[in-house]
Amino acid sequence: MKINVVTLIPFPIESVFTAMRDHLPDLAQYMPNVKSIVVEERNEDADGNVSFVNRWNAASTEIPAVARPFIDSSEVFWLDHAEWLNDGATCNWRLEMGFMAERINCTGQTLYESAGPMRTEMQIKGNLELDLKGLVPRLLMGRATAGIEKFVGKLIEPNFKKTSDALTAYLESQSS
Repeated sequence: MKINVVTLIPFPIESVFTAMRDHLPDLAQYMPNVKSIVVEERNEDADGNVSFVNRWNAASTEIPAVARPFIDSSEVFWLDHAEWLNDGATCNWRLEMGFMAERINCTGQTLYESAGPMRTEMQIKGNLELDLKGLVPRLLMGRATAGIEKFVGKLIEPNFKKTSDALTAYLESQSS
């Protein structure tokens, strides 16, 4: 499944990039399907590039029937492994699900570009792949893959789409 979300944020690139990198946990309150975002690791190199491991805890989520045999509700979280590069205003990321981590691969990049003095374009591009071989019978593979992909997509994709709204709300709250 391809992920491609492009949004405009009505704030300058420096504010947007810094808020996303350094204040991500504060954005959780503006995301309806995220209970919390916790920074588990943070490292900064000599050039000011920062890498993180953030744990996103999902708000209460209904697990579809086809996915229930594979997903425990206590495992509905994901780790966001992110590398923030100042040069080029980009973030390379990899998501590690709390469930079926060895079978779900989700990677991508977020690029921030100035769209004028008070606007930033945020481009989120990525790919979500599932590997259920050996886990479900061949006859059920398509149905199970579609069900789990839809569930994971419902956890992740709305957050990508809502991130710019949450970021805008957060920045507005900081400027008032």
